[in-house]
Amino acid sequence: MPPTKRFRSCARLLLKTRPKRGALVRYGDRIAEVLGEARGERVMIRSLHADGIERRSAVKWKNLRLLDDQLF
Repeated sequence: MPPTKRFRSCARLLLKTRPKRGALVRYGDRIAEVLGEARGERVMIRSLHADGIERRSAVKWKNLRLLDDQLF
């Protein structure tokens, strides 16, 4: 039996271009704000972690997803 490809439901929401500064995106299970571009294929984001601390991090922009119609 040939292997089948599985597509996640958010696969259609992948970003095709780099997000603009100030855009709200989803990174994993967090909602983040794009702060600007970093080196290479990365952007700086600001997100709130489970412990309640706001953190800034550089992530690959291809790992960001567009938000759905609802935030929660």
